[in-house]
Amino acid sequence: MVGKSSGENPDRTEPTGCPLVGRRQFLARLGLAGGAALTIHSGLFGWSAGAVMGKPKVPGDSAAKPRIMVGFARPDFNRYYLWPGAGFPLDENQKLFTEIIEKAAEELGVTLLIEREPLKDNDAMNAFLAKWGGEADGALITQMGREQRRAAVGHFLDARPEGLPTVVFGPQGTRTWLIEERPESFIGTTDNPQWLATALRMLKARWQMANTRLAVIRGNEEHEERLEPLGTTLHHMPLQWIRDAMRAAEGSDEAREIADRYIKDAVKIVEPSETDILNASRNYVANRMLMEEKGVHAVTTDCLGLVREGDGSLVQCLAFCRLLDEGTCGGCEADVYPALTCLLSSYLLGRPGFMSNPVVHTATNEYVGTHCQTPTRMAGFNEPPHPFKIRPHHETQQGVTLQVDYAEKQPATLWRFLASDSLRVGTGTITRNARPEHHEDGIGGCQNGYAMEVDGVDDVRLMARYSHPVLTYGKHRTTIAAWCQLAGINVISGWA
Repeated sequence: MVGKSSGENPDRTEPTGCPLVGRRQFLARLGLAGGAALTIHSGLFGWSAGAVMGKPKVPGDSAAKPRIMVGFARPDFNRYYLWPGAGFPLDENQKLFTEIIEKAAEELGVTLLIEREPLKDNDAMNAFLAKWGGEADGALITQMGREQRRAAVGHFLDARPEGLPTVVFGPQGTRTWLIEERPESFIGTTDNPQWLATALRMLKARWQMANTRLAVIRGNEEHEERLEPLGTTLHHMPLQWIRDAMRAAEGSDEAREIADRYIKDAVKIVEPSETDILNASRNYVANRMLMEEKGVHAVTTDCLGLVREGDGSLVQCLAFCRLLDEGTCGGCEADVYPALTCLLSSYLLGRPGFMSNPVVHTATNEYVGTHCQTPTRMAGFNEPPHPFKIRPHHETQQGVTLQVDYAEKQPATLWRFLASDSLRVGTGTITRNARPEHHEDGIGGCQNGYAMEVDGVDDVRLMARYSHPVLTYGKHRTTIAAWCQLAGINVISGWA
């Protein structure tokens, strides 16, 4: 089922790393045994510098792909003379739906297990399940018939292997909404056949979350736990290890190249020096080394624990900005559930999320979200990034982060996991940027901030109780709620 391969971690990049080792072994693998700080070009690592600095891989980027069984609940004749009607030829429309699904699968990197013969009754559904149910990670059924076919889909939902997430697509005219939903299923009815691509993305995102390994970097211990029903593995590791990785990244050519690129692309460098920017880029390299060594896809770190040491070279903001822009997550304050929300934003919606602190302006009844790290590719990973200035971490005036201008009058979603089995989601519109421009402008807080009119909220003070909600461009409440139903997650709509 969707979580059956997560323990095997098929998407860990080569080499596989050592999931659970002590600090002595970790230092040895970093080339730091005996206290000698060696660069990543020393040749003592189990990977090449090029492998470290390529775009980080998330589940689905390696050889293992989600396997989705696809079928069409319909009779073996071509036309009805009642709804959906003789003007809805089944053969031609099955061909259309198949083309949409196959194109989406190619773009998403999904392996399809397609049954092209009509799934006309319970026996056909049983044969379909016997053929592929044991190896599939999800199912996508298009319901094209009437009462008997709706009953056959219901039979599939009852007979499928436990935990197999299933989306049922119902074209207009098929009355598919009459099918009773079961756990870990979603009945999607619409007059837009292209929604099938969204359905496939939902199923892939479900598989990705179940196969994701998230590093939680804080404290002094190393251990793993698995979050249910998501299936995501948390790999807890000591905070000291990011300091060790920073030492190992000393003199990194990759860090130099990253720093040069940020210097070139910035609209303006306000306070940080070139050395500050280089150290911040080393932090990115250090995080990537940790991710590779421990076989994880993303990180969330007790960054304030590092900041309190007073060493500006350990400020993580720029590293986290870059990881978010690359489709994974660098999360602040070792806060697990906002980090998971950012990952789901990337997987499901194809754009990064911005985790922020809640601020309420009671004088104007505005909600404001602020934080120092932010992605620049808020509009999508294939869209141009927002322009940025290079600024320091605001509270300490050390290190480096990016200050971004968010799009105004931008529809947006504000959401976050509250626990591994519950999520709150609401929508609104970004009205303006709300952050300090210089030291004497009378504005405190973090380097990035947006003001937002939140739908259905009459008193923004009610929102102050929710720490670190995640902002994603676009109004996606319906898609997120559908995915949560598919994943067995309880959804709470709205922020009032």
